[in-house]
Parts: sequence; C-alpha cells; structure tokens
Amino acid sequence: MRNIRSDAELQHLAERVEYFAGDVFNMQLPEMRFFILDPMEFASLLEKSVYPTSPINIWEGKRIANKKHRIESGQESSLYYEVVQTGNPSYAYLNETNSALTQASVMAHVAGHCEFSELNVLHDSDTDRTEYVMYLVRKTDLARKQMGERRYLDYWNACESVLPFIAPNSQYNLENAIDKETTVSRGSYEDEETADEGSEPLSLVSDTMTSLLNFEEPKRRFIEEEKKRDRSEALSRRGYTLRAPCQDILGFLRHYAPTSESEKSILNYLYVAHQHQDFVIRTQIMNEGWAMYWEKKIMMELFAEDSIRGAIDYAKVFSGVCYPRPWFQRNPYHLGYHMWLHIEDLYKEGKMSLDYHEEVDLETRRLWEKPEGVDTHAHMRHLVKSVTDYEFLRRFLTPELVEKFHLNRIDPRMAQQIGVTQEDVYKADKQWIWLNPEPVVDEMLKFFTHFYRPRIYIIDSDYLDGGLLLMHRDDGRGLKAEWIRPAMMNFSRIWKSPVYLLSKDKLYRASAGGYKELSVKAVPFEEIVERMRKQQTPFKAV
Repeated sequence: MRNIRSDAELQHLAERVEYFAGDVFNMQLPEMRFFILDPMEFASLLEKSVYPTSPINIWEGKRIANKKHRIESGQESSLYYEVVQTGNPSYAYLNETNSALTQASVMAHVAGHCEFSELNVLHDSDTDRTEYVMYLVRKTDLARKQMGERRYLDYWNACESVLPFIAPNSQYNLENAIDKETTVSRGSYEDEETADEGSEPLSLVSDTMTSLLNFEEPKRRFIEEEKKRDRSEALSRRGYTLRAPCQDILGFLRHYAPTSESEKSILNYLYVAHQHQDFVIRTQIMNEGWAMYWEKKIMMELFAEDSIRGAIDYAKVFSGVCYPRPWFQRNPYHLGYHMWLHIEDLYKEGKMSLDYHEEVDLETRRLWEKPEGVDTHAHMRHLVKSVTDYEFLRRFLTPELVEKFHLNRIDPRMAQQIGVTQEDVYKADKQWIWLNPEPVVDEMLKFFTHFYRPRIYIIDSDYLDGGLLLMHRDDGRGLKAEWIRPAMMNFSRIWKSPVYLLSKDKLYRASAGGYKELSVKAVPFEEIVERMRKQQTPFKAV
C-alpha cells in the first residue's frame, strides 16, 4: 500500500477531481485520502471489511489463501475498480493495475459517495471512523492473548454469527426500544415534584363512606404507582428496561450482555466495523446513483480540459456499469443514476411545482415545460438530506419509469425459471418479455420491509430463568430448521444464560444444558408491541 503522492500523474488527477467537485460543483466533501494497492492487497482489504487492519482471525487467513489461489489460477478476477470507507477523513483505495482513465473515474465516483454520506439523513460520515476501528483492532488482538486461542475463537465465531442482526437505523433500534436508567429516573423526579400538589395519600384502606363509594380512583392510582415501582426496580437491577421490541440485537448484546473486558472488545470491534452496512442497504440505490451522476459530470470536465483521454472507452465502461436488470436483480448503478437524471429533469421543467400537480388536463401535463430557474442541484441535495431508498422510490418511481428503465423486462428462459405465466405477460418479442409494470413498484418496495432477512427482535431480557426472549416476526417465510439450533446456541454463548426464540407457534430454548422445542399459542407481533408499550409481560408460554 502506498500513498497517492508517490504517483505524480494520479496525484495531479486527484487534485483536478477535487477542484471540479468542490470549486465548480460545490460538493460538500470531507477530507479524502487516496491509496494505491496491488491486487492481493485489494483482496485482503475486502476481507478486512474495507479497513487497513483487522484482528488476527484464522478464518480470514484461510479465505485470503483461498482467494489468492483462485486469482493466481485464473478462477477469479483481481480487477477491483474502487473501494471507499466513508467518514471524515474518508479512505479510498485504487488498484494499481487500472489505467489512468479508470483511476480518474474511480476518484470522481468516490467524491459522490463521500458527499452522499455527509449529507444523507442517516449520516454515515463519522469523524475518525477508520482510526477508531484500528484502535479497536489493537484491543481485540490484546483480548486474544488474554483469553487464549480456543476461548477467543469460540467467542469470536459466536459473535460473528450475529452480524446479520445489526439494525442501528431500524424503527426498533436501541434508542427507540430501550429506556435507560437516567432517562426514566428523570421522569420519576418530575413525578415526585408534583406528587404533593393537591394529591391525596394513596391507600387501599378507607374509613369513610365517601372514599368507599369512590374506591376505583385510588385503586387505579395505586396500581399505576406499583407499576412505576416495579419498573424502577428493574432499572436498578439492570440499568435499562425494554419499552419496545429491539431489532438491533448485536447492538443490545454489545451494551447489556454480561461480558469480560476481552469479550466486550470483540463485540465492540465487530459492531463498529459492520454497523455501516445497514446504511448501505437502506440507501444503495440513491447512493450509487448519486456517485454515478457526479462521476460523469466530473469526467466530462476532465475530458474537456484534456487532463485525460479515452472518452469512447469511458462511455463503454459507463454503459456497462449502468446496464439494466429486472427489478428482482436490480442494478443500483443503473436505477439510481437514471432516477437522479429524471428528478433533475422534473426540477428543470417545473414539474415539482404545485401548479403541475394540480393540473388535471393530461395533455397539458404531458407537454408541461415551465422552468422556474431554480438551483436543481440544491434541490437534489435537499432530497439526499431528507429520504432513504424506500421514500425515494415511493415518491418518484412510476409504472412509466419501470418500463422506461426496463425493470419489467425479462429473458424468456429466466421467466420460465421463475414461473411467469401468460397472464403476467404485458408484451413480448423474440428476445424479451415484458411484465405488467404496475405491480413492480410494490414488489420493489417490499424489499425494504425485510431486506431478504428474517426479522427477529428481542422482546424480553428477563424471561423465565433470566433468559433472553427473541421473536421471529411472521411475514410468510419460515426460518431454516438447520439454522435455528446453532444460531441460538451462539446467542446463548454471548448472553451466558438461556435464550428463547418464539417463531409462529413454536418456542425454542437453547442453553449450555441443551436445546429443546415446545409448541405454544402464536401471538401477533402487534400484540407484543402493545403489551410492551403498556409495561406488561410480552409473552407467557401456556
């Protein structure tokens, strides 16, 4: 790995890219640091979650050895175009085997990613992110020496298996699911301050006929106070209480599982190094489209000033990257780029105005072109600051665009494989068939419900014998039977107590003592949420 300053040509291109991005297009960028890697360093970087270092791990070493063999034997390409770890500063890595033309396009693309991470509503640009991860790497390597090889690998593998259950941006993240002791105790102080303002003493014993006739009110208040006391006692024992299901399971374990300092170092590293994948999956279409949009604009400026040559070769690569695929194999580069172009046109033609949306004549709307002289880039950046992929597609992806972007176009052989019937076919020719574009938008939005992952939540951290109770939210897809037992044993390894999993009408229990399965009455997720909101026991096995 070497700094870009070691290559005068690439250093000059980086300066020109930053000039056009910042001074010409007013992009809001953090500091960007570029490094040049050889193919094997690139392969190693990808195994380290795009950080320069990672804890010593036997599995990573085996994967790198296997990848090296595949690259050297021609089974796998070593051609990686760009890798960037956003943050402030951001670190971007260039493959030394790429041409100057490709390197310039990569740097322009990186600028788009860095601005998106700075501006987006989820804000994925932490200060000194890479440096902090490198600090956690050193702590984790120290933990390995303290724990011993066998315990370290056992605990590492258990934690690594929980990586799919990181959801810091979920509706049911830690912030929305957990009441911490300080937060709730402040509320109790407020109650104490107002308790003496005209309130009668609470008692379930009365010596007057009047209070007997009005028994329900003091009884209700007594029960409410009992609930507050129970909640306060729970907080004093654990320092928190669950007020809603928690989908960020690894985040919860990181903060509240009983751990040694060495075990906490492993949890901290794995969570911090992987938590940003949640941002990627929620914004990938917008993010990649934004990067492609600005990459092309910056590249056109570089071609115009003759800093680089090869516009035709670049156009071929760009069109290949933006090749359309059907909705279930969506290409985020293609869809995101063309969506941003479409939105840019809407602003330029005045179609984001109230007058346009209130126009009822279809022909007038079709021919509408009333430029308002707005700063289109400022409005586009405001959109970046406001939404993620779900709202982006819900607002702007229409059935007309589905057809225009070929999202409903499928190869006949693929259509046969996925069970497309004649009734589903909208039109066809010798090469392609097109499906009805109307349902495609809804199908694409469904992805953001579960991201093709099982939705599992913590709903009780003191269940029965101090166990952790998880719930699989039923969305019509069952859990793989061969996954349940090993996953739950790993959860139990981290929680150091029994772990239960409620899935439909089954309750699974895993602990150091064994594993078993019980039949129970299914409870809807919405009912669990309501019970937790009322501070009731979320679930009781009958």
